[in-house]
Amino acid sequence: MKKDYSLISFIQRAKRRKTVLNCLKNAKIPKEIATECKISISNVSNALAELVKVDLVFCNNPKDHYFRYYELTAKGKNLLKKISI
Repeated sequence: MKKDYSLISFIQRAKRRKTVLNCLKNAKIPKEIATECKISISNVSNALAELVKVDLVFCNNPKDHYFRYYELTAKGKNLLKKISI
C-alpha cells in the first residue's frame, strides 16, 4: 500500500499528535492517555479532536459525557506501521 505523505506530515508536525497516536495501542480514556504520556489533558483532548477529524482515531461511545474511550481506526493502525514514531 502506498504511503500517504500528507497524513505522515500531519502527524510529524505536532509532537502531541505523535504521542497520542502512539499511546493508543488499545482503547483508552483521555485521562489515561494524559497520565501515560505525561502531557496535559487539554493537549490530549485537542490532539484527539484533530486525529478524529482525519479518521485516524474514533470514539467508541461518543454519546457518553464521561469516560469516552478512544481507539485507533484501521487507517490509524496502518499509518503507525508505516512510520516510526
